[in-house]
Amino acid sequence: MSRQEKSGTAETAAATAAKTAAEPQTKNQTEPLKEPPKAPPLRRRGESMRRAVFDVVVRLLTEQGSEAVTMAGVAAAAGVHESSLYRQFGTREKLIYEAATRYSDEALPPLPAGEDISEDLRATVRALIDYLNTPQGSALVRLSTLTVSPEFDRERTAYWHQRLDRAADVVRHGIATGQLRADTDPTLVVDALSGPVLARLALFHEVMAIEDAMRLVDQVLRGVTA
Repeated sequence: MSRQEKSGTAETAAATAAKTAAEPQTKNQTEPLKEPPKAPPLRRRGESMRRAVFDVVVRLLTEQGSEAVTMAGVAAAAGVHESSLYRQFGTREKLIYEAATRYSDEALPPLPAGEDISEDLRATVRALIDYLNTPQGSALVRLSTLTVSPEFDRERTAYWHQRLDRAADVVRHGIATGQLRADTDPTLVVDALSGPVLARLALFHEVMAIEDAMRLVDQVLRGVTA
């Protein structure tokens, strides 16, 4: 082979090598595997977590009803792990109960025990009307008429017995201070005041007007005033 031919062959080989180096890697060459995305860390803990979870539960109960409350859905909306909800509350029903009673305890103010039983009972009934006039309050009271589970129903009944007994303490105070007759039954007075209000909500999905509620207080008081 002549010197010129050798030079041409070398140039061709060099060009081929350069072209090969410049070409992208073929599909047969595998790329490094990416790590799977990690689970998002807890954004809330302790009381902050409970508050966020309860807010989500009450919102779902208000807007869609108890069927919309699931452990997975609440966890996602509140920014916590589902396993944290099970550790904290155990069951969906317990979660609903805790959220509903927490909201009710905060929305219903402490009951009065002043020197005027008429004003005390008016304030007690007014607080109930104000509570029912919120979307959350009316939804949670209507929830009390539904069967969710035996566990939930037992705890809900015990809770409302306790709340109504606190209202009966206002009546007991009126008896103790001589403003109400000694033979007055505190439980029956509370039933007479709260029953029509709650019945109107349950049967007609409306809240009693505050003026009607105040007249109700006056009429009940006429029967028990000393």
